[in-house]
Amino acid sequence: MNKLAYNSNRPALSLLAGLALLGLLAVAILGAPWLAPHDPLKQQASERLEKPSLQHPLGTDRFGRDVLSRALHGGQSTLLASLTALAAALAIGLLVGLLAGMFHGSALDAALMRLIDVLLAFPFMVLAMLVAALFGTGLVHLLLAVVSVWWVSFARLARSAALHAKSETSYAAARVLGASSASLLLRELLPKALGPSLVLATFELGSLILSVAALSFLGLGSQPPAPEWGSMLADGRDHFLQAPHILLGPALFIVLTVLAFNLIGEGLRDRLDPYEKSDV
Repeated sequence: MNKLAYNSNRPALSLLAGLALLGLLAVAILGAPWLAPHDPLKQQASERLEKPSLQHPLGTDRFGRDVLSRALHGGQSTLLASLTALAAALAIGLLVGLLAGMFHGSALDAALMRLIDVLLAFPFMVLAMLVAALFGTGLVHLLLAVVSVWWVSFARLARSAALHAKSETSYAAARVLGASSASLLLRELLPKALGPSLVLATFELGSLILSVAALSFLGLGSQPPAPEWGSMLADGRDHFLQAPHILLGPALFIVLTVLAFNLIGEGLRDRLDPYEKSDV
């Protein structure tokens, strides 16, 4: 026998845990200029590859730079790039998806869906390398490569939400009363798509952070000596056996940040749909 069971504790605990973890990370990363124990760019040849100590809690890298200080400052670059790319991808995806849903069955809908199919079939890393080859490396070009593909998932979700919203009586009433296309899109379709898209964004942000770090690891993001989590991992890989602590700082921050956003996404999803089916 099936029934709807409401679990009020799980979404609250997941959301609170994610927010608490994200709050701690935000304080540490945004407060890096005051909390970091050392200058992230200062090199000390006499202190290269030192193990964790009171002076250097996560040790030093091959140039004698403090790993903890670089990880804190590097988080600003990684999170700024990820949040910027997410905001742009969300805006583009919502616009494309809502337009495709509003004009469902038209030539515009068909063209947009074919474009989405092509981008879904195109390997993300290959596109990123193509952008780097055409325009060069750097944070701006990395963002261009990420946004050019990442909007697709938001577009598909927004189109689905728009098609569902068009079947409701409020949309039909607005059309009968003579509402313009822009009014229908902003007042009837956008509110229906915004909530699910924001939930998806919390999950996508974790994947986006991993992708930005991976591209920086490959040398397509921020260039040395600027600290960035992915480039720090790339910088320390040659010394992994000799000084594995070099990788600990950026890897730990990446894992905790992705975990925080995934917990928040779980909590938001369960709050928007708190009922789940269970068998008795």
